[in-house]
Formats: sequence, C-alpha cells, structure tokens
Amino acid sequence: MESGPPLKPAKTFFTPSSVFLPKKPFKSMIFEPRCLNYAENNNKLYLIMNISNISAKERRIFILAALGLLCISSFLHFWKIGEVPNGFYPDESSVGYNAWCIAETGADEYGIKFPVFFKCFDNYQDPVYVYALAGFMKIFGPEKWVARLPGGIFHLLASIAFFFLATKYVRNRWICIAGAFVISILPWLFPLSRTGIGGYLPMVMGMTAGWYFIMDAVGRRSMASAVFAGFFWAFTMYSHQIGRPMGAVLLICFVISMNKLILKRMKIFALFSSIYLICMLPMIVYVCNHPESMTKRFSSLSVWRNAGGFYEIMARIIERYLEYFNPFFLFVSGDPILRHHTGESGELYIFMLPFIIAGIYIFYRRFARNPYVRFAVLALVAYPVAAVFTLNHFHSTRSMDGAVVWPIIFIAGMAYIFRRRSEKIFKVGFYSLLIFFIFEAGLYMSNYFGRYVEKSRLEFTAPIVEALEFSFKNMKSGETLYISESAIPQKINTEFKPFWYSSLLFFGKVPPSVYQEQGIPREYICLYQGQSLGKGILIRSNIVSFKDEGGIVRSVQNNEQIPENGTLIRQFPILKGEKAFLELYCIK
Repeated sequence: MESGPPLKPAKTFFTPSSVFLPKKPFKSMIFEPRCLNYAENNNKLYLIMNISNISAKERRIFILAALGLLCISSFLHFWKIGEVPNGFYPDESSVGYNAWCIAETGADEYGIKFPVFFKCFDNYQDPVYVYALAGFMKIFGPEKWVARLPGGIFHLLASIAFFFLATKYVRNRWICIAGAFVISILPWLFPLSRTGIGGYLPMVMGMTAGWYFIMDAVGRRSMASAVFAGFFWAFTMYSHQIGRPMGAVLLICFVISMNKLILKRMKIFALFSSIYLICMLPMIVYVCNHPESMTKRFSSLSVWRNAGGFYEIMARIIERYLEYFNPFFLFVSGDPILRHHTGESGELYIFMLPFIIAGIYIFYRRFARNPYVRFAVLALVAYPVAAVFTLNHFHSTRSMDGAVVWPIIFIAGMAYIFRRRSEKIFKVGFYSLLIFFIFEAGLYMSNYFGRYVEKSRLEFTAPIVEALEFSFKNMKSGETLYISESAIPQKINTEFKPFWYSSLLFFGKVPPSVYQEQGIPREYICLYQGQSLGKGILIRSNIVSFKDEGGIVRSVQNNEQIPENGTLIRQFPILKGEKAFLELYCIK
C-alpha cells in the first residue's frame, strides 16, 4: 500500500437542526479551492468530496425526497403514454415491429439474425432501442404504450446518472438532485422520451453515464470506472447515429482538457480506450462491410448539398452554429418540428437562464485551473458540431448533447447563487426562481397534455393511425383491410413501401414469421385500386391533394369509386375544423 499522510474527510454540510437549509453555507466543488483542486499523494489523485457523511435521519429525508421526485417524474413520463402524443409515427412502428421480430424469431423484418443495425425505410435503425424493447414486446406484444416505454425508462436513468455527474461539479446533494429532476422533465428531452422514435434517450443516458465514469476513472485512478466509461461511451455510439459524432467530439474535448492528467494516468486511459474499442468492434466490422449504414442518411442531409461553393458552405455552417446559442432557441421557441418539441417553449426552462449566466461566470473563473471545468466548457463550445453539418435549422435532436452540457452549467450557477444566499438579493432571487420553476414546469406540462395533443396530430399521423386501430379492432376473422392510396400522405407501392408498411404490420399484428417468409399477406391487407372487394373494411380519404404548377397545394373532392356493397361506418377528421376526413366503409 502506498504511504503518505491520510486525507481528512470532508465536513458534512447538513446539521440535525437544519437539513434543507444548512446554517453554514456549503461551498460548491467548482469554486471551493480545496474541493476541486487536487491533492497529489505519491502520484495518486484524490478528488476531495464526501456526499455520504450525514446522519441517519438526514439520509432518510434525502432518500424520501429523491424517491418523491422520482415518482413525480415517473408519473409524468408514463401517464397516458399510449395516448399522448396522439398517433404513432412510422418510425415508432418500425422500431416496435423489429423489436417484436427479434423477440419472436431472433431476426429482423428481413430475416437477418440479431443484426447490428436494422434496415428499414431504405435506411438503418440503430440497435439499442430495438433490443431494449424486445423483452417488453415478448411479454406484452405490439402495443403503442409498450413501444414507447423504454424511452421514459432511459430518460429516468439519464436523470439518475446526471445526479452522480453533478456531484463531480457541485458538492450540495440537494442541488444535485434538483438538477437531476430538472433534466428528467427538460423540454429538450421530455417530448421524445414519450415516443418510440429511435435511440435519442439511450444516447443521452450513455453520454451522461460515460461523462461521469471517465471523470471518476481519471480522478480516482479507478479501474472499474474506466471499464464502465468505455462501455457507456460505446453505448452512446450504438444508441443513435447522431451519438457517433457527438461522442467523438466530447471525447476529443476530454483529451484536450485533461491532457497532462491523462499522461499521469496512462494505464487508466489505456484501459478505458481498450474497453471502448472492444465494444465498438461489432460496429466497425459491420460498417466496413456495409458503409452505407453510416453514410446514407447523412448524404441526404449534409450542409454542402446543393451548395454553390466553399464560401456558401462555410456561411451555412457558421449560421447554424450560432443558431444553437440563440436565446430564442434555448428559452423561447425551441425546435420547430412538433415530433421533437411542443412548439410553445424553449429547449430549456426560462428559470434556468439566471443560473446559467452565473454558471458561465464561475466556469470562466475556473477554466484555467480546473480540468473538469475545462471539459464542460469545451463540451459547451462544441455541442452544436454534429448539427451544423446538416441542412436543418434549430434541430434539437442533432444537438442533444446540449441537454447535458447546459444543465451542468445550470447547477454550477445554482450552487453559486445558493452559496451567497446570506446576501438578500441572492436569497430573494434564488427562491423566487424556484417558485417560478414550479409555475413554469406546471404550465409546460399543462400544455403538453393539453393543446399539444391536438396540435401534433398530423405530425404523429394520428388520422391514419386511428383509422387503422379502429379497423383492425372491428374486422372479423377472414376479412380484409383495403386501403386506398388517397388515405396515405406519401406515394406507396403495392407493398405499402417505403414507409407505411411498418404501421400496417404493427397495428395489424402480422406475425413476424409470416412477414419474413411472404411479406404482407394480401388476403389480410390489400391496396385498393378500384377492384371488386370481398368482405372487410375500406379506408379512403374524401379529398385528394396535389401541387399545382406554382407549387401550391390544392385539395379537391375524391372521385374514387366507392364499392356498391360498401357502407360508411366511421369518419376520422384529418384537420380540426376542416371538411377533410378518412372514411371507413364496411364491405359486405
């Protein structure tokens, strides 16, 4: 065992007489010199912190508070998860059906056994969400709420991981848990966590856990943390395609910020790198054999697509980079795509702004001396990098690492203002902002479970989903579902590809073994093209839309022939207040 003077344990910051408001102001780790400056003892690095040195009573109160916040967050994530958002996006159907295929046959929809990536929509889905969902599909079968369940679970796990990450920057456990709760209902993440669209939330969970473990590995010379860090950074890469450039950029930021420290901890860093590369081997082999799995999606979205030259490309990149630091994007308007966002708030809560300003001030002061702070600052500067190389503006999912970086700065500022609460202006400001947060979060949730449900109907293809659910529920054995091209927003072929086949498979509960062998069974689901029909249900639209020569969308009455043996049984509105419906006919 290495010799050297023992380190004194850090003092507790809670007393029996004052649990929530300690009499002696705590000092946050980011600005108390003895807490985030490092003590060298025979070449071993110690991060001086102690978050467990509290009485049994105080520990019980803290645990109860943590469980209470977890229950609130869990309720918000899982209440009416199959109904809100209204509808079911084709990506959700694809992920859900492939997970059911894996659960039932061990192969994807194309019959490929346990693939690294899942081919669909002439593109590739990432594996983490699909495999995480497979177990639930095995137990409960293909249901909307089941397909969306892992998103909420991963979001809660990400918020728990954020609590531990926060302890690397802030010493007060109450502020750490407050930060974890805020990130669990953050507008940047919350809407997506209630959908089954891809692996965004697994990516955030992996990124947050990887950040914590890599800091812990280097800070404490922990071999176990180095192993976990390698696993979780690889997990980030597998979770979603945008996690690959994001993860690479963050790791580069880590190396730059910790350069001298890494040289002193080379064995730890080598272990981390080895585990990371071992975990990445299946992806590396797959990409070498199928390079289009990595590049196909990006090639259609790249910022240099249809660009006039180098200067236009650079102008686009700079414009997009600055957009992600625009206060209106962050605190007012957010992502304009309603699948990602409610459209009535920023990506962050407004109450966070003063704390973020204070956090930036603290990080500016500690940037030169503190490698942890340098890492966070570099991560902040680099967080839009993955997004700036794509055409879309203000795209929250391609800048989702910001949902981790901004809250780190937020809790640092929160700790700073709380430490100075002995000054009246800071005390009043701190508690006023907390009260405002309760009001703001309540307003956000009221909007999400209220106006957003109707507002996002078309974004989640609710009309056709409602028609499919009703039809499959009311069809009798031996009957066929006929679908007119007028009912589908995009062009389709006789197999309902490239997109809508997955929704038919999911809601029709077509057995995976059947689809893998013969495709969609025509006696069960069939495209209506004016032919005579047997018994079943026909779905059509009462209007058809087209673009005229000027590019303006026009709608006219659908003159498609209705079968003589068809009786109108139900209409589903396409747009509220419009005379546009999906019509369901019973064919006798």
